[in-house]
Amino acid sequence: MTSETTHWNDVGIDYDKVLGTDASNVALLSAAVDQLPSGARDILDIGSGTGRLTSLCRTALPEARIVGVDPAPAMVEEAEAKFADDPLTSFRHGVAEDLSGLPDASFDVAISSFALHHLELGTYPKAAAELLRVLRPGGVFINADQFCRVMGPAGSKERATDVLALLTDKAKYYLREASFERMLLQIDLLPRFLREDGEILTTPEFWRDHLLDAGFAEADIVATEPVELYNRVIVARKAPGAAS
Repeated sequence: MTSETTHWNDVGIDYDKVLGTDASNVALLSAAVDQLPSGARDILDIGSGTGRLTSLCRTALPEARIVGVDPAPAMVEEAEAKFADDPLTSFRHGVAEDLSGLPDASFDVAISSFALHHLELGTYPKAAAELLRVLRPGGVFINADQFCRVMGPAGSKERATDVLALLTDKAKYYLREASFERMLLQIDLLPRFLREDGEILTTPEFWRDHLLDAGFAEADIVATEPVELYNRVIVARKAPGAAS
C-alpha cells in the first residue's frame, strides 16, 4: 500500500459525509475510541485519511498529541487543512508496514479505522512488527476494520463466494439503513475486493495471529453491531515490560 498505488488518492466523494450516514461504521469507530486509554499522551492514527477518526480521538483526549499517517497525499492535504488550527495534531505520508520515520517507543496508542485491509497479505508481519516497535511498553494497538469469514488464495471459489456474499449483503444494508451513496461506494469497490486489488479482506483471526507472532502480549477481537457485517475491533497490547 503506497501513495503510488492507492486508489484512495483519487476518490472523488465527500468521504466523511458518506461514511457518516452509515450507523454500522459510526458504531465501529465509537467502539474503537472507547478502547483509548484515558492517560494516553501520544496517539498514532494509521491510515488517517481525512481525519475522521482523528477528530474522535481529539474529542476523547483533548490534550494528546496526535500524528496521522496516510499513503494518499490528497487525503493528507485535506486532513492538514481540517486541523490547521490544532497545534497538537499533524499529518504525514506513511504506511503501516514502514513507519521508519517514527522513533521506537514513541506512542501510547496506535489506532486505525477502515484502512489496514488495503495491506497486501505478505506485508502483515512487517506491519505488525512496526506497530509493536513504535509503541511504548504497555501501549495498545486498536484496529477498527471490516473483515471476512474465509481466507484462501485470491480468486479461489470458496473465498470469492464468501467475499461476494458478504459485500453484497453490506450493499443492501447500506441502501436500506444508510444512504444511496454509501451503497454505491460499496458496489464501486466490489470488483477490487474480488480481484484483491488494493482492497483485501482478511479474517480478524489472521490479524490477531500476526500481532501475537510479532510479540504483542495479547490481542482480542471485539464485534460491533450488526455483527453479520463483520466489522470488528482488534485490540492488541504490548507487554508493560517489553523492550523498546
